[in-house]
Amino acid sequence: MLMDRAAGCLLGGALGDALGAPVEFLHRTDIDRRYGPGGITEPPVPALVTEDTQLTLFTAEGFLHGLVEENGFTWPMTFIWLACRRWLVSQQRVEPAEGAGGLLADPRVYASRQPGLTCLRALQRQEMASIERPCNDSEGCGGLAHTAPLGFSPHAEMAYRHGCETAALTHGSPGGWAPGGALALIVHLVAVQGRPLWEAVDQATGRVLADDEETGLALAGARRLAVADLRAERADHTEGTAPSAESVRRLGEGWRAPEALAIAVYAALVRYQPARFREALRLAANHSGASDTTAAITGNLLGATHGTDVLPRSWLNRLELAEVVAQLGKDLGAACTGTDFEADHYRFTSATTDVP
Repeated sequence: MLMDRAAGCLLGGALGDALGAPVEFLHRTDIDRRYGPGGITEPPVPALVTEDTQLTLFTAEGFLHGLVEENGFTWPMTFIWLACRRWLVSQQRVEPAEGAGGLLADPRVYASRQPGLTCLRALQRQEMASIERPCNDSEGCGGLAHTAPLGFSPHAEMAYRHGCETAALTHGSPGGWAPGGALALIVHLVAVQGRPLWEAVDQATGRVLADDEETGLALAGARRLAVADLRAERADHTEGTAPSAESVRRLGEGWRAPEALAIAVYAALVRYQPARFREALRLAANHSGASDTTAAITGNLLGATHGTDVLPRSWLNRLELAEVVAQLGKDLGAACTGTDFEADHYRFTSATTDVP
């Protein structure tokens, strides 16, 4: 059921974000010293999300707001841009203003989780950036981190272009926005079309090569490593013997968007089975780099593939904003299939006067 896979995509991303957040910026040796040889294995209590999930929620809301206001999927970038600008409000105020609507009416979103300066500076501009009019030359992972909701566009190419344009709102280099398109395309292929993750990765690799060779090569490299490690694991007849942690290190640290996407795809492929969701997120989080982003994207991919049944209930019970994340996901899935949802929830004023 698409609504369940959409909810799984957003909830899985939030769980990965919360798992990786405490170890972001830590070297792997420091992670092991603090949490033991296996690194961090459970999200903390409460499982707090970072700006990656916050911006994902506002992006999803902006997408749905545009759908409701325009009565159809056209080109939602203005609405997503305004939604991301509305997220700035939650970073600069401590509580909702009188008459606030949508996510800004929820006091719990008013929490600053050390957002990246690249996103902050780009969204503080009065002019919306685009692929043709970049706001910077950044290829950091911050633009990629909130593009999964665009996978629930009704068509594959639309999902890809929406993902690219959304990432380009804050990250102007092809290496910053092309991975966003690739992630949205993979999510669309597995969740909407029901394609196997391996096939979706292959299709996204071919598509993104036309826009950014580095991202295409990073995805191809992640796939090769996944195949090699799974073969080694089967040859040894012992689960967990493949050099997965070393492979993650070879793919990079995830601060750059092509690396972050490659790490997430690798982790999702080598621990693809529904019962191994925890292992996939742990693999994606326990490394010397952007642990929250890489684990979040891994959760997006596996949640979109398998739905909510794979998500650990004990983790969900401690997850911040879990019911908000789930509802936005369900509404994305419903909108994608033309199923009725609470459209009035996405009718609110998004005037620029709300934005600092």
